[in-house]
Amino acid sequence: RSTGTYLAKLLGRFATLVELAGQLVVVRTDPGNASPVAEALDHLAWSEVVGTLAGDNTVFVACKSGPAARRVAGRLAQLRKGSA
Repeated sequence: RSTGTYLAKLLGRFATLVELAGQLVVVRTDPGNASPVAEALDHLAWSEVVGTLAGDNTVFVACKSGPAARRVAGRLAQLRKGSA
Protein backbone atom coordinates (compact mmCIF):
# COMPACT_ATOMS: atom_id res chain seq x y z
CA ARG A 1 0.00 0.00 0.00
CA SER A 2 1.15 3.54 -0.61
CA THR A 3 2.27 5.82 2.21
CA GLY A 4 -0.42 8.34 1.18
CA THR A 5 -3.13 5.72 1.60
CA TYR A 6 -1.64 4.63 4.92
CA LEU A 7 -1.54 8.25 6.14
CA ALA A 8 -5.15 8.80 5.07
CA LYS A 9 -6.22 5.74 7.09
CA LEU A 10 -4.20 6.90 10.12
CA LEU A 11 -5.67 10.39 9.93
CA GLY A 12 -9.19 9.08 9.51
CA ARG A 13 -8.85 6.77 12.46
CA PHE A 14 -6.68 8.72 14.91
CA ALA A 15 -6.61 12.43 14.02
CA THR A 16 -9.03 14.63 15.90
CA LEU A 17 -7.88 18.01 14.56
CA VAL A 18 -5.76 19.53 11.80
CA GLU A 19 -5.03 23.19 12.50
CA LEU A 20 -2.81 25.84 10.96
CA ALA A 21 -0.48 27.82 13.26
CA GLY A 22 1.74 30.13 11.19
CA GLN A 23 4.38 27.95 9.54
CA LEU A 24 3.30 24.94 11.60
CA VAL A 25 0.49 22.51 11.05
CA VAL A 26 -0.74 20.94 14.27
CA VAL A 27 -2.28 17.49 14.04
CA ARG A 28 -3.99 16.25 17.21
CA THR A 29 -4.46 12.52 17.56
CA ASP A 30 -5.89 10.07 20.02
CA PRO A 31 -3.37 9.37 22.82
CA GLY A 32 -0.37 7.31 21.73
CA ASN A 33 -0.92 7.75 17.99
CA ALA A 34 1.09 10.85 17.06
CA SER A 35 4.28 8.95 16.27
CA PRO A 36 2.86 6.74 13.48
CA VAL A 37 1.18 9.79 11.91
CA ALA A 38 4.47 11.73 11.98
CA GLU A 39 6.37 8.75 10.55
CA ALA A 40 3.91 8.46 7.65
CA LEU A 41 4.25 12.20 6.98
CA ASP A 42 8.04 11.92 6.98
CA HIS A 43 7.90 9.12 4.41
CA LEU A 44 5.71 11.19 2.09
CA ALA A 45 8.59 13.69 1.77
CA TRP A 46 6.34 16.59 0.72
CA SER A 47 8.51 19.44 -0.54
CA GLU A 48 6.73 21.97 1.71
CA VAL A 49 7.58 20.05 4.89
CA VAL A 50 10.87 20.65 6.71
CA GLY A 51 10.19 18.04 9.41
CA THR A 52 7.84 16.69 12.03
CA LEU A 53 7.90 16.41 15.80
CA ALA A 54 5.58 13.98 17.58
CA GLY A 55 4.54 13.80 21.19
CA ASP A 56 1.94 11.46 22.59
CA ASN A 57 -1.13 13.01 20.97
CA THR A 58 0.21 15.93 18.91
CA VAL A 59 2.28 16.23 15.75
CA PHE A 60 3.91 19.52 14.78
CA VAL A 61 4.59 19.70 11.06
CA ALA A 62 7.17 22.41 10.33
CA CYS A 63 6.73 23.94 6.88
CA LYS A 64 8.96 26.18 4.76
CA SER A 65 6.53 29.11 4.78
CA GLY A 66 3.04 30.19 5.76
CA PRO A 67 1.62 29.47 2.29
CA ALA A 68 3.30 26.04 2.33
CA ALA A 69 1.72 25.33 5.73
CA ARG A 70 -1.71 26.29 4.36
CA ARG A 71 -1.27 23.82 1.48
CA VAL A 72 -0.16 21.05 3.83
CA ALA A 73 -3.02 21.70 6.27
CA GLY A 74 -5.48 21.59 3.38
CA ARG A 75 -4.04 18.33 2.07
CA LEU A 76 -4.10 16.71 5.50
CA ALA A 77 -7.67 17.86 6.12
CA GLN A 78 -8.72 16.39 2.76
CA LEU A 79 -6.94 13.10 3.48
CA ARG A 80 -8.61 12.93 6.89
CA LYS A 81 -12.05 13.72 5.48
CA GLY A 82 -11.65 11.33 2.56
CA SER A 83 -10.90 8.39 4.81
CA ALA A 84 -13.66 8.98 7.34
